[in-house]
Amino acid sequence: MTPSGCRETEGICYVYTWNKNIKSIAKFKGQNRTCRNDYQNRCKGYKNGSLLLSNISTEDSGYYHVDLHNITGVLVAKFWFLLQIQDPVSKPMVNYSCLEDGKIQVSCSVQNGTDPKYSWTKEGISLMENCTYSQNGICTILMTSQVLREVICIVKNQISENISHSINVSCLDPVSKPMVNYSCLEDGKIQVSCSVQNGTDPKYSWTKEGMSLMENCTYSQNGICTILMTSQVLREVICIVKNQISENISHSINVSCLETSTSALAPTLISNELPVTNSTVEGKPSDNTTMPNKTKNVTSKGPECLNHCIMKSAIGGSVVFLVTGLALILGCLCTMPKE
Repeated sequence: MTPSGCRETEGICYVYTWNKNIKSIAKFKGQNRTCRNDYQNRCKGYKNGSLLLSNISTEDSGYYHVDLHNITGVLVAKFWFLLQIQDPVSKPMVNYSCLEDGKIQVSCSVQNGTDPKYSWTKEGISLMENCTYSQNGICTILMTSQVLREVICIVKNQISENISHSINVSCLDPVSKPMVNYSCLEDGKIQVSCSVQNGTDPKYSWTKEGMSLMENCTYSQNGICTILMTSQVLREVICIVKNQISENISHSINVSCLETSTSALAPTLISNELPVTNSTVEGKPSDNTTMPNKTKNVTSKGPECLNHCIMKSAIGGSVVFLVTGLALILGCLCTMPKE
């Protein structure tokens, strides 16, 4: 600090008295330049009245004034100086938290540094968000995006500048393994659905035999993605789910909604010739013959064979009924007693 307005060569100024606020620091008179009290070992005076302080700290900040007197003791001039001592800013520390409303709260702080000024960049682009300062000087900003990349906090003051490490911020949950289900509809279509237990804002897509499907999802209230397929057979169907931070795929499944082919059950005639048997009346042989019931001539090897023999076709059944009924009528007429 150097006073002005006095030239010693003219003999106007002679005594320089330095003070901080109301505290005396040093007094320079001719060749006698001494510093007082706790300034003794860290101040130096010069012939022109300048004062040099060393090992300064923020405690040395404040108002200084110097009084200039001539050799007669008359005050010639008085000068005031404002000294501001700043600590350099330390490495910034960045933290973040995910809020319930979907925003990200990002904060930056330094342990050391006088009057720090904060600014932010994201992917090399300056952010315009203004800091909200807490009582301990932490700078906080709110971001609406759920994913931030390459976020850097920059802190500076009048004597220094420092930057934080670059961080990536995400408030998304990664998607879990997709689960695929399907059902066969009455109209012949296949309904295929895909869902995940975990994952923020999942996006669904499908492949069939390695080819992407263009069908759009219909979403249920619980977020299940459903598509309709007109084909009755699907092979190597895979559901792909992703969000901004992750991707996962389901197991490959094969789907078939074809009906199982079964043989129709219908009555069958065993022989084209109807068997003839002799009938007796009152224990005597009769010349008349009767047609026995057709079912007596069907050999059965279990319930399946019995059903197969009983129902072959509607026409075959009608023929059996007519032939059998005719045989019964003739049999009854032949066995009636004669008057």
